[in-house]
Amino acid sequence: MLIDVSYFTTGPRHIQNATLGTMPNPNAVEVNKAIECYIRHNQETFLLRMLGLTIGQKVYGYIQNEQTDNPDINALCDRLRDSFADYVFYQIVKESGTQATITGLVRLKCANDYVSPIRRQVIAWNVMVEKNRIFANWCRSADCHIRGIDVSDAMLTKINSINL
Repeated sequence: MLIDVSYFTTGPRHIQNATLGTMPNPNAVEVNKAIECYIRHNQETFLLRMLGLTIGQKVYGYIQNEQTDNPDINALCDRLRDSFADYVFYQIVKESGTQATITGLVRLKCANDYVSPIRRQVIAWNVMVEKNRIFANWCRSADCHIRGIDVSDAMLTKINSINL
């Protein structure tokens, strides 16, 4: 995978009970599994949007096969990891607080008070966009040895709470 749970254990993307296994917590295993599912589910879409169809599929296959022998693809992946973590966090926040049932969405019950996720979504997306813009500029530079990268305009466009 492009990233792992460590991107969600501290800082602005911190998810409650996400852990690297150093602290015993009965919920940590469940939380980590859920985060890993989000990572796996969103990885291909993110790569296709950030790299274009041809290069995105090539890099996705490279990651899936756990290859590490191509320094150019490794450099590309290194530049995408933090942005991808923001993308995954955005997706997690977007879907938090509800659970799908056969009869519709239900609000999850919790001892904590719920607040609207829109503000966090906007922040996460716009932080990602800033990183994506830096990445897109790097792709056009001589430092990037992979030509033909096509970053989707949607991944470079900031949003506000009305866009959601």
